[in-house]
Amino acid sequence: MTSRLLAAAVVLAHVAAAALAAPPANAVRAPGKHAEDTCTACHLTLDDARLRAPAQLANSDIHHTQGITCAGCHGGDAGSEDPAVAMNAAKGFVGKFGRRAIAEMCGSCHSDPTFMLRYAPNIPTDQLAQYRTSKHGVALAKGDTNIAVCSSCHGAHGVLQVNDARSPVYPTRIVETCGHCHGDAALMARYGIKGNEIAEYKQSVHYAVLVKKNDLSAPTCKSCHGAHGATPPGVSSVSNVCGTCHPTQRERFDLSPHKDAFAALQEPACESCHSNHAILHPTDGWIGVGEKQVCGNCHSAGDAGATAASAISGALEKATATITGAQGRVDRVKRAGMLMDDADVKLEEAHQSLVVAQVEIHTVNPARVEDQTKAVLAASGAADTLAAKAEAEIRYRRTGLFISLGVIALALVALIIKIRAMER
Repeated sequence: MTSRLLAAAVVLAHVAAAALAAPPANAVRAPGKHAEDTCTACHLTLDDARLRAPAQLANSDIHHTQGITCAGCHGGDAGSEDPAVAMNAAKGFVGKFGRRAIAEMCGSCHSDPTFMLRYAPNIPTDQLAQYRTSKHGVALAKGDTNIAVCSSCHGAHGVLQVNDARSPVYPTRIVETCGHCHGDAALMARYGIKGNEIAEYKQSVHYAVLVKKNDLSAPTCKSCHGAHGATPPGVSSVSNVCGTCHPTQRERFDLSPHKDAFAALQEPACESCHSNHAILHPTDGWIGVGEKQVCGNCHSAGDAGATAASAISGALEKATATITGAQGRVDRVKRAGMLMDDADVKLEEAHQSLVVAQVEIHTVNPARVEDQTKAVLAASGAADTLAAKAEAEIRYRRTGLFISLGVIALALVALIIKIRAMER
């Protein structure tokens, strides 16, 4: 063992009692820039992989690349080659932070607008305040050390920017990061949480869009629950959460009789029909009181809700069938070689009107839905008419072609007869 390692071990033994101490605020508030960070230089030579790993991650760490040395968090003197000085408890050195001290230590910089302005002026400085209000922060304040802290999500060393695709909080990675805890059914059972939320989310249309289409705007855990102020949305706030991405649907729901009824029953708005984590792509077949139809969760055949659902379902089925028929007819004449740009425009209008009609479902108002399906029928009918005209044109052209071929054939026969007569 080298003399440097021995000296480091002696100092570590003296400061072991400081392992759970409060963060070294004086060091964090004034991180130093040195020609060489002796902490990383020394730790890279250590045989203990656990002590060597932080130094190996330093070059990729956003704090280290900004010139904030190990002393910025751990205290001590990162400019000294003497381990006794570098890890001097009198200079605020803390070798390992207690879990309850981590958020406060990170917040000592990240909560100071003036300090953060020097490094990352666009980062909000209310993360610590949000964390204290979160389910995690409240539980931690009560002494629960199984709760997530800053390093649980961002890492301790080798911290990457949130927009770095390698970061554990990058949109395509954050589900797995949350899943480290929330996918552990045994751990979640302590808090009355099922622990299957991650598995359910991976069945959802949101997750499919995120991983298959690489759409980084797709909702992830933090989109609905928040990041630093993470908390499950309550009954009264579910529609607000969903409405951030689906504002039109929320506006239509607010026009429906369901809004007051759900509030009176203390039922969540969107979640009652669409679920929360395992959100599937909705289809028109959901509407009704039959088996596996969502309206049947509250309504039964013959009541006002079932009657409205039946009217809405019928209007949508008719509109969909009309579009499908017109689309098939237009496609057939296209394959025959006809240009159908005008019909394509009408079909697009029909599809857009159908989407609006499907949004109007949230009003639970058959008249509003039927108004939009009338537009679907009109546009798809126009496309069908154009396709019919194209079919007539095809028949006319084919008739003319057959007549021309017949005339040509007769001319050839007459020519052959004439040539043979001349030969004789």
